[in-house]
Amino acid sequence: MPAIIGALVAALFSALRTYLPGILGRVLLAFGIGFVTHTVAMPALKSFVMSNMGALPQVLYGYVDATGLGVAVTIILSAWLGNQTQRVVLSKLGG
Repeated sequence: MPAIIGALVAALFSALRTYLPGILGRVLLAFGIGFVTHTVAMPALKSFVMSNMGALPQVLYGYVDATGLGVAVTIILSAWLGNQTQRVVLSKLGG
């Protein structure tokens, strides 16, 4: 039984060594970047946008809130921020 487990672990490490630098590594990197961006950078960016929206009149702010434009802006900013973070990380890793 230990020989089977050892062989499975060796096969797993071999597969990771083969596929991690390729597409699987980029997918895992994107998930990690997305998580960090969502928990660290996005709250600061959202507070910046909300502080600048404080200058809007109440009626216009109500329209923005009712139409769901705030959610759309959050999605767009999140995608942009994730893309920029991935570009910076990949340039530092040399990929």
